Amino acid sequence: MQNAALLALAFGTGLLVPVQLALNAQLGAALRSPLLGAFFVFVAGALAMALACAALRTGLPSAAALKAVPPAAWAGGLVAALYILAVVVLVPRVGVASTAVLIIAGQILGAALLDHLGALGVPRIPLDPARAAGIAAVLGGAALVRFG
Repeated sequence: MQNAALLALAFGTGLLVPVQLALNAQLGAALRSPLLGAFFVFVAGALAMALACAALRTGLPSAAALKAVPPAAWAGGLVAALYILAVVVLVPRVGVASTAVLIIAGQILGAALLDHLGALGVPRIPLDPARAAGIAAVLGGAALVRFG
């Protein structure tokens, strides 16, 4: 994929996040439980991924490949579970825009920290004044969206 296509994919995925937030909250409300709502979001996602793997004939990883996965890498699933649960709890209480913008602000700040440190195997990209200004703008925008 070319760079422009990758950027468009990232932007398009971002456009879907508010829809996901609203749908996840709707599921939690319909089931009268944020925990059950989050659980069934993962059930639906796991089924979708299983179908995609079957359709694309990816096969299963070998035992050696599974053993080679760094233990910390499995924590991504735990983070995803906390994210989904937080969304199901937050959206009905603070709205989609506030939930999304605060999550995005946290993502930007956390991402910049990971980049700066080169942590968890990502390329090291030091924080410079331009990046710091961009992060400050995102945090300021989040405050304006949430607190007006």
